Amino acid sequence: MARILAVDDSPAMRQMVSVTLRSAGHDVVEAFDGRNALDIAKKEAPVDLVITDVNMPNMDGITLVKEL
Repeated sequence: MARILAVDDSPAMRQMVSVTLRSAGHDVVEAFDGRNALDIAKKEAPVDLVITDVNMPNMDGITLVKEL
């Protein structure tokens, strides 16, 4: 089981990704943009994988990956 951070500004897309990953037995943490994801990554338990959208407000996915 992996701990996965799903990052997308679309609630519907986050839900679809999360439901699919949880049904496969993974622990999923959701974030609504890159800045929120970075805060979660710094404050919570480490994640094994990040799945991120590229185009998001506040911080895009590419900047998020660079910061992580």
